[in-house]
Amino acid sequence: MANGVLDTLIDACRRAAAAPDPLAGVRAALAPLAADPRAALAELPAFEGEDHPLLCEDAVSVFLVRQTSNTAGPPHDHGMSAAIVMLDGVEIHRHYRRDGDSVALDHEVTLGAGEILTLAPTDVHAIANPDATPSLGVHVYLGDLVGGSRTLWDPRTGEAMAFTTEAYDRMVTTHA
Repeated sequence: MANGVLDTLIDACRRAAAAPDPLAGVRAALAPLAADPRAALAELPAFEGEDHPLLCEDAVSVFLVRQTSNTAGPPHDHGMSAAIVMLDGVEIHRHYRRDGDSVALDHEVTLGAGEILTLAPTDVHAIANPDATPSLGVHVYLGDLVGGSRTLWDPRTGEAMAFTTEAYDRMVTTHA
């Protein structure tokens, strides 16, 4: 897929990460995908599972993220700014406010195809997919998502813990 939509996106995200306002640059890089999500979907590689890394570098990480139908993930942070563009389906982003060592639900934002959401480094959110079909989006993080330090909160107890993929997966529930 040389010079395809993903190559263009990755190049633009690398440039944005080095710019004076990296998050604005990432939003601009995602804008063509938001303008025509169907065209972007046509160029995406097939992949198994929910998260497919396209790029993981110190300054920027880019993932294709598929949220399984009728599921809700636990609250977590990224420890870095992030931007998400939805390409297919719906995601509900539940935003939390920190309350001491725990978090409390503050508000929800529903994203559909072609919509972009940005997150600050201290934002805490959880993703849910209320639909019967999986959702698909491109998530861009301004840092090394895999190597960075993150926090996860148990949705039942509110207990904060170090983020691990295994702990996250154990806390995914059916969307209610």
